Amino acid sequence: MQMSSINSTVRLTHVPSRAILLGSLLGALLSGIVAMQVFLYFKLYSDDPLRFRGLVLFIWLLDILHTAMACASNWSYLIAHFGDDNVADSIMWPTAVTVALTAFITFFVQSFFAYRIFTLSKNWFITLPIGILTTARLAAALVSTSKMIELGHFSEFVHSIGWVFTMGLSLATTVDVMVTFTLCWYLNKSRTGFQSMEAIVDSIILYTIETNSLTCITTAISLICWISMPRNLIFLGLHFGISKLYANTLLATLNARKALRGRSESTRNLSEYSLSLVAQNHGPGFIRRLESSPPRGTQSLTKTVQIRVEETVQHHVDASYLEPKSFAEGRNGDK
Repeated sequence: MQMSSINSTVRLTHVPSRAILLGSLLGALLSGIVAMQVFLYFKLYSDDPLRFRGLVLFIWLLDILHTAMACASNWSYLIAHFGDDNVADSIMWPTAVTVALTAFITFFVQSFFAYRIFTLSKNWFITLPIGILTTARLAAALVSTSKMIELGHFSEFVHSIGWVFTMGLSLATTVDVMVTFTLCWYLNKSRTGFQSMEAIVDSIILYTIETNSLTCITTAISLICWISMPRNLIFLGLHFGISKLYANTLLATLNARKALRGRSESTRNLSEYSLSLVAQNHGPGFIRRLESSPPRGTQSLTKTVQIRVEETVQHHVDASYLEPKSFAEGRNGDK
């Protein structure tokens, strides 16, 4: 009888702890992927601008600290307070700190995407609202963290200031939707009509939707769990993984540049090979003669050669898409 009572108490007490444990394990797995992507970034892009390298290193350090706080939360819930009937409602300070760390990572990643949007659009009326909402999300998370530490119990936090945490998750989801829609809009406007260029733009749009929608969906599910069932801490287990998803989104975006350049190089090599065949078959000065005074019957060939050269330029510019300044300058130069 006594053993049954102990087992029921343990099961009741540690329902929230299981959510935190599973969330921490998932977060640790995603953190390993973050570390792998950081290693890949510094190996492939050691010549990147200092601001990009500094951002990647800073995000990595925040991610490591977040993982350490998640592990400390597990220690508090599962070991230090094992069997404590009040632990389910208690907010440990490492758990509260993870909320602030998630907000900081979210802030820097969303600011990076806002910067990309501005370099593409040169429009403050689009970029400024995203920046304001991102900053408001960070402020809401910092207020939530301070109140969690001050109150120390989820029941009191939900009753007194839980709406601030709700606002923070809502703002994060809203910004993700705005960033995804805006990037896809301007990418779609950058189409030139060339078939191979269209394929690359389609790939970038699909990649943008996939990476940003993952963070958006996870944040939305965490918000729903927070509103509907805050006491079982499922929302917190999901929240542990949100920061990792944002970090992976940033790193995957930066690391994808090699693949885009590879596609551009293959197209350029094909164009150069076609031009070399023309020169071999008709003589080295044939193309120059076509440009100066094309004879009758060679107009279609001249047009074909010119189109291939234009495609090479367009692909070379688009290969640097993830370096927004170069992409924007390339588009303006083409015009």
